[in-house]
Amino acid sequence: MPKKKKPTRPKTSWKKIPQRAGKQAITRESQIVRMRKLFRFATISLGTGCAVLALSLLGYYIVNTPKAPTIHAAAASFINLDIETDGVLPKAWIEFRMGLEQNLGLMQVNMSDLKESVERFPQIKDVSIERKFPNTLCVNVHERFPVFRIKAKQPSGVSEILLVDDEGFVFRNIKFPNSVVGRLPFLAGVNLHRSDIGYHRIDSVPLLAELLQIARSDYSDLSRGWEVIFADQLIMAKTFTEGYIRVRSTGVNEILFSPENFPEQLEKLEYILDSEGGPTVSSVSRVNLSLLDQPTAEFANNSFPNSFY
Repeated sequence: MPKKKKPTRPKTSWKKIPQRAGKQAITRESQIVRMRKLFRFATISLGTGCAVLALSLLGYYIVNTPKAPTIHAAAASFINLDIETDGVLPKAWIEFRMGLEQNLGLMQVNMSDLKESVERFPQIKDVSIERKFPNTLCVNVHERFPVFRIKAKQPSGVSEILLVDDEGFVFRNIKFPNSVVGRLPFLAGVNLHRSDIGYHRIDSVPLLAELLQIARSDYSDLSRGWEVIFADQLIMAKTFTEGYIRVRSTGVNEILFSPENFPEQLEKLEYILDSEGGPTVSSVSRVNLSLLDQPTAEFANNSFPNSFY
């Protein structure tokens, strides 16, 4: 028998397409589109960054540059001074000590140097200065107010009356009227030590000032005649609480106070003097209040001389 022929597959027009692994081929047109997108993004980013930088530099220029267009005409003109003080110093005196040059603009003023030039006077406690556009310099001065006066001998041998505030700072009198200085009690029993701009602070004064303040506030009749307050016994003690304060008044030659419980001691002093005819009675020569539980009073028939210093 003849062999059967194997069936043959029909021929097809499909061809196998070779497959390549990896990245697809990039055409020239797609490269151009991609480059355009990158260029547009870079342009926008660069423009935004330049705009931000320009605005920042413009703000800095306006605020910190004396030749800035918007403020140059006013800031470079003659400065107007607005001076305020809580004391007795005249504004013209403060302006003169500032030593400002008339051709300086507001932004050309050295604020630190200006502050130091005014604060070198011990009567001035501190100064605050600020610029107020377009061309005003605001100066606020805080002064020291005296509570004591003290007699100091200069190297030349001449005595000088200085003032002391409630913190113990010593300064020369500038413009305080004699009517104010003349009512201040003398401070005695202390040694002054010179510093670069005047004198060193007296540590014992705040306690003495506290006594004087309470006496003037609550017992004005008693303190009106106080002429000298001595700090020597406070300074000589190991601590201020172990010493005592001496006061010499027009009516009583010597009053001794403990450095604590001032209201209680002043109340007892008022009682003692009222029972003996008032604070100007000449028979009471000495009152010792430093022993709080046992105050004592000494009497004398003779009057005391007017000189006390």
